[in-house]
Amino acid sequence: MEIAAESSVLLADWIAGFDADNCSVHDLNAVRLRILDYISSAAAGWTCNRTYNEAVDVLFCADGGDAHSSVLFNGKKLPASAAAYVNATYGRGADMDDGQRRANGPPGVALIPAVLALAEAENSAPVDIFAAILVGYETYVRVSMAVQPGLLHRGFHGTGAVGAIAASAACAKLLRLDTAEIHNAISLGAVQASGLFEVSESGQSVKPINPANACRTGVESALLARAGVQAPENPFEGVKGFFHAFTDEAKPECLVRPENAPLAIHECYFKLSPACRHTHPSIDAGVALGRRTKIEPEKISQIDIYTYPNAAFVTGKIALPKNSAEAKFSMRYALAMALQRGHYSFQELEDAQCISDQTRSLVEKMHVIPEEKYECAQRGIRGGRVVIHFADGSEDGFDVRVPRGDPENPLTQEELLDKMNTCCCGVFDKEQQKKIYTCIMKEPFDLSELMQLSSTACTVH
Repeated sequence: MEIAAESSVLLADWIAGFDADNCSVHDLNAVRLRILDYISSAAAGWTCNRTYNEAVDVLFCADGGDAHSSVLFNGKKLPASAAAYVNATYGRGADMDDGQRRANGPPGVALIPAVLALAEAENSAPVDIFAAILVGYETYVRVSMAVQPGLLHRGFHGTGAVGAIAASAACAKLLRLDTAEIHNAISLGAVQASGLFEVSESGQSVKPINPANACRTGVESALLARAGVQAPENPFEGVKGFFHAFTDEAKPECLVRPENAPLAIHECYFKLSPACRHTHPSIDAGVALGRRTKIEPEKISQIDIYTYPNAAFVTGKIALPKNSAEAKFSMRYALAMALQRGHYSFQELEDAQCISDQTRSLVEKMHVIPEEKYECAQRGIRGGRVVIHFADGSEDGFDVRVPRGDPENPLTQEELLDKMNTCCCGVFDKEQQKKIYTCIMKEPFDLSELMQLSSTACTVH
């Protein structure tokens, strides 16, 4: 049998055989940092995406069922699938969650809430939690590599479509299912995979619905597989399967993990700014230029933004956002604010609701120019260049090979803690933040303690 016909089975077999006991301290620490980053990002999302969050809370907190899993920040408990949905909603609300270049999206928010919710309900051991998250990241990246960029160009959101499969794999691993059961879980996830990327064009506040559905699907698919439900035998390769539905050019060989390859989680990036990752090279360039050049719009004739095609496709369309949700997908607005203020954070998002004349003038002088050379996975490049042309004929430019937070340009531990403080300052006081950090990083990992610390905010929402 060719690889194309058995790739899903090979993936399930690798997941079943993965043993976290053989992982290095480096591997396990990567999981801890992703959990920390998820909690931080969720706190920000809980604070800033209120209208959608409140609707979700009303809907799911009224659900019945056995309530074993904690909802972050509000002290309530829900059935695992519902808690996973709600917590993923928070995790994506501020666009501060992690991502991976080869995956073309954020794995963490599509699977960590599912794993934590199900693990709390099942009283899972730390080793199983860590194994689940590691294989979830691996599955997300491998499936995404097999279908991108076709999936995106067809209008689908990888966080929802690929995330459903990754979360299903992660939760199946958490439950210690065998190869056949894991394959059924993956197949069930593929059957339910969905998510339109129209959320990048309008209605951005509901963008979290895609990872939320992925997490709920992951929990339910794993539980159904454990219960013996039989799913399609060829979820990816079948004539009406995932590959056929989501891409024009599938690469099934990507599902087979090369021997001795580093775990995909180590290739993930962390975000410092609440905006689509495609804007971050421009933000970094804008910060650098703004710190060394006085930005006076009347003295500027043109600003050229060179970036890779996907960045231009996703974030180059919205010039002047009408609100904070649109601001997350506006490369030009993000650059204008970074140039003027030397940073880009939550205040800049809020200011999109009332754009100043100076900012408007800068944005109107910007041109987004896509060029392939600014993205090359093999060389670890995903950057851009910003050039300011002044009215007197002079110019100033700045190149970004990879943005801050990528593995090749990593954040320091101090920067990660600063991010935690920025994201959590309206939710947890400094003492509570310290307790959460210590709980995540200490040995042994105690999920019950973490959820107790994280489920009740110190401030009123």
